[in-house]
Amino acid sequence: MKHMHGKLALSLFTALALAACDGGTGSAGGSRVSVRLTDAPGDLKEAWVKVDRIYLKGGADSINGGNADLLTTRTGWVDLLTLSGGRTAELVNGVTVPGGRYSEMRFVVCEAYVVTREGDVYASRDAALPAGVTADGTLQMPSACSSGFKVKFPADSSLNLQGESTIVTVDFDVSQSFGHQAGNSGRWIMHPVLQATSVGFSGGIAGTVAVAQGLALPTCGGAPVALTAFVPQATAGATTYSSAVGTDGRYRITVPGGTYTMAYAPALSFANGDSLMVTATPAPATATVGSGATATVDYTVTAATCKPKA
Repeated sequence: MKHMHGKLALSLFTALALAACDGGTGSAGGSRVSVRLTDAPGDLKEAWVKVDRIYLKGGADSINGGNADLLTTRTGWVDLLTLSGGRTAELVNGVTVPGGRYSEMRFVVCEAYVVTREGDVYASRDAALPAGVTADGTLQMPSACSSGFKVKFPADSSLNLQGESTIVTVDFDVSQSFGHQAGNSGRWIMHPVLQATSVGFSGGIAGTVAVAQGLALPTCGGAPVALTAFVPQATAGATTYSSAVGTDGRYRITVPGGTYTMAYAPALSFANGDSLMVTATPAPATATVGSGATATVDYTVTAATCKPKA
């Protein structure tokens, strides 16, 4: 048997949780940038990448005249083919960078592999493949781990950041990004076609998470539970956005303009098998976000119970 492949147990949100960190409240001359990844369908069974870095290259009128990092923490494995049909994964959530015009955005990808319709696996050299996955051949990735891959902006324009919060949706087109290498080597080659399909102003939902008077958070997972375990959520249609909570109880979710129903993750799992059941009240229960504006929603945790592993 050439390979035994199973979907990763972690959800896409979990795989990207460390990467999609919020960038703080911003500063004078700064602009918030969020990056979401999507994909056009391709003729492969699976196409997996780890994104090591996302950065902007400065143009002549950028404030710092150089580069600005958006992502420096490697993501987990992301199957690009799960991001078709309008689905997206948030890689960068509201990171603040100096304002100005940037000539390029680049994705640095050091590890990738594909699974063909026939079940063969082609992996980049030295890729740390998931358990049960064995490479049948090599996936060539020229310049992937050095200068990275350029994201094409609409009409070959640049990205102009002028103090607004901006969401960039990047299409990692699998159908054009992977193919057989010329000749009879049998190798596959990765030449990503990355296109910024939309660049628009974003807003935000921000607030605090607090514990109701008289309530003490329990011990769960072998340690006292902190407010950072709470996961606020904002939903519009079929799309749900989430955010981490800081040690001070503050959070911020970067979203496009629109009206959102506010909720939260009611059950949280820990490595030792314990589960935390949470009840909370968002106030208000819905939030309307204008372009570049921020709506305020505060949460009060009214109950928290630890369910030990059976």
